[in-house]
Amino acid sequence: MWRSLSLLSLSVTSFMLSAQCDSNVDSAVLKQQNPTISAITFQRNNVFDLDEKGIFWLHRFANASHIISTEETIRDDLLFSEHAPLKLSELAETERLLRSRRYLRDARVEVISYCAGDNSVVVQVSTWDNWSLLPKIDFSSEGGETKYSLGIAEDNLLGSGNQIQLDYAKDSERTGYLLSFASPNIFGSHWNTLVSYANNSDGENYQFALQRPFYRLDSAWAFNFDLLKNKEQVTDYLLAESVNEYDRTRSQFESSAGFKLAAHGQSIQRLLFGLTLEDVSFSEQADTVLPLPAERNLSAIWLEYQLLQDDFYKLYNINQFNRVEDINAGWQLRLRLGYLQPWLGADDDGLQLKLNLDKAWQLQAQTWLFAELSYDRLAWQNTRQELWHLALQVNHQLNARNSVMASISAERGRNLFADEALYLGGDSGLRAFPLYYQRGDNRMVATAEYRHYTDWNLWQIFDVGFAAFTDVGRSWGANTRFDDTSSLQSRANVDDKILFGVGVGIRLLSSHSSRGTMVHLDLTRPVTDNPDISSWQWRATAKRRF
Repeated sequence: MWRSLSLLSLSVTSFMLSAQCDSNVDSAVLKQQNPTISAITFQRNNVFDLDEKGIFWLHRFANASHIISTEETIRDDLLFSEHAPLKLSELAETERLLRSRRYLRDARVEVISYCAGDNSVVVQVSTWDNWSLLPKIDFSSEGGETKYSLGIAEDNLLGSGNQIQLDYAKDSERTGYLLSFASPNIFGSHWNTLVSYANNSDGENYQFALQRPFYRLDSAWAFNFDLLKNKEQVTDYLLAESVNEYDRTRSQFESSAGFKLAAHGQSIQRLLFGLTLEDVSFSEQADTVLPLPAERNLSAIWLEYQLLQDDFYKLYNINQFNRVEDINAGWQLRLRLGYLQPWLGADDDGLQLKLNLDKAWQLQAQTWLFAELSYDRLAWQNTRQELWHLALQVNHQLNARNSVMASISAERGRNLFADEALYLGGDSGLRAFPLYYQRGDNRMVATAEYRHYTDWNLWQIFDVGFAAFTDVGRSWGANTRFDDTSSLQSRANVDDKILFGVGVGIRLLSSHSSRGTMVHLDLTRPVTDNPDISSWQWRATAKRRF
């Protein structure tokens, strides 16, 4: 009897408590009451919503063959826990962290119930998976030469968030394979790792990285260990045509540790210290016709100061479309001072300075200005090398389906390394001109673009947008490398001026892919006196920006 009465009393108490729970939660009330988190629930969604219109066998097959991100994988990224006090800032930061994972298309972290009786809340974590198994097949044949690559990448192995990639490639220069593995969050420890190995016919490339980043705004410390060897072909171009080739081998080791200095309101200060061992060497190949660049060793110890302001916004149609973009409008400063050390292998004593500064402003309700400034300086071997970079971008949303964007980017360099010239054309600006069309120590490019975002969706795979754009720019000041070759110097004078191009294009966003690739199909027209460039031309590229 007493047991029955106890169960009845417990049931009545539970009912009374549940009656005091409210699903209509006011954030102002939550901030005032300071409740605790009684439970965390998870809603994990597959790649496609099978209840949407236009669903057919492909979407059902994709869902059936895809392993949804496990609850453990999602839980490992949470910055809060049960029975802890509720902090709305931690929910918002967790949401941004989850959205940064490429295997997730979107994430939402919210309070779904507040119980006044025991002053507690229930938090729900909702995630939407991306399609993460990506086969790779490339083939081309031109001028009697054939190149191809076959591979596969899985960005969410067994729903764990781990990434694995295997590629085999063959072209006229080399054959080889690549195997890589990456884990963004090892066993929920907030450590991440990358292991990559490539065995090519002309040498081996490898990388091993182990890192515990400042994974949240108020992380107390961070650590980094990175070992890299990379051998690659470097090509000198004039008017988009190869005029010289050689191999560059970079061997690098970097290790650093950092800690939080202080936090005042929304501002966080950090200090890092580390060392970098960097050796760059060059070797000739069959198409090398010019002297090789000078080898260099820039090994150094360094100290870095960081200032970060927490002022995040959820924006749309800035660099992507039809998806949330987490953008920090606060000041972000990085200042690194390095000392080149011969005892570490450096060729000479020297001083390195690196500065990065980012900020965004909301000029009007639908208008944003984004600014980026960087400065690199190297005082070494009686020379001074400098590179300034300034970028400004304005986005104005006309309405839900249309926006305009204007940007300007400028670099001014001095005594840059011969293998690090600034190219202009194609993906680096001036889309109406081929890649690597102009080169120099200085570069400027300005763009004006109209964008239209449709509600069209091709087979629930591609979101469709349109663009019309104008580009103007120039790269200049680095043709001294060709001064001793009269035939090359004469070609360098073609289109040695400010260039102009216009175009229209289609944007196809792979809306359910873990790589978030956006296919650009552009019809462009350059203004040029070069007879080798046609007046109108099609170009197709894959990017992660509109």
